[in-house]
Amino acid sequence: MVMSLEDGTYDFMLRGVIPLVVVPPGSLPPSGPRLRGAVRASNERARIAVSDDARMTSGVGVEFELSGAGQPLDVRAAIDYVRFVLPGQLDAIRNQPSRRYDSCMNVIVEAATLGFSQQHEALHHDQSLYTLLNLMVQGGGSPWFEEFYTLAGFMLVGDHRCRIYIRIMDSGVTYGLEIPLLRRDGKVLQHFGGSLPQELVPLLREGQLVNQPVVDTRDDYCAAVFDMARWIGPMVLPVEPGRD
Repeated sequence: MVMSLEDGTYDFMLRGVIPLVVVPPGSLPPSGPRLRGAVRASNERARIAVSDDARMTSGVGVEFELSGAGQPLDVRAAIDYVRFVLPGQLDAIRNQPSRRYDSCMNVIVEAATLGFSQQHEALHHDQSLYTLLNLMVQGGGSPWFEEFYTLAGFMLVGDHRCRIYIRIMDSGVTYGLEIPLLRRDGKVLQHFGGSLPQELVPLLREGQLVNQPVVDTRDDYCAAVFDMARWIGPMVLPVEPGRD
């Protein structure tokens, strides 16, 4: 069976939304809207359900077109819409005079009627960071790069940056890799760092990692922290004088 564009997009949506089932830090029972579910409504549509009902007996399901004009839905933009915009719309949706329900007592509303469109982008950097960290842990299976290094941890630091710690297998030394989470214009980086796990291998093999700019030698969790912004993309680097 050949996977369609919609199949691949829905698979990406599921992988992106599943982590949201974890209750965020705070008291129990959790308060506020939470992910209730994600389902395939048809070949072309999928729904993400959110509920502020602690018993999870009802909710609001937002229906997204999985593709449009031959392009896949921006899944991260859709998930961020559900996380950050939808909670403020729940009451208005539930109070609509004509409501459509599914069998799980979710009020169903099309994303387009709420104002969501293909022009929307991700609102926060955490999904891309999660994908990068997950790749460095699992790599789609047993990471092929684990003979060179393994993920040793991470720490969010100031100025919208993250330090990713890797343990070098040959020496046992741990280094920090500091990456930006925003572009230089302050916008959220889209789909960043996906190639970083692979690009680290030749840097380590050729002994070039230690030649990267050092930003910290007093980090409790590693021998040194290197600035890896140039490996994320040109949109994060300062503009050179005389260039746009």
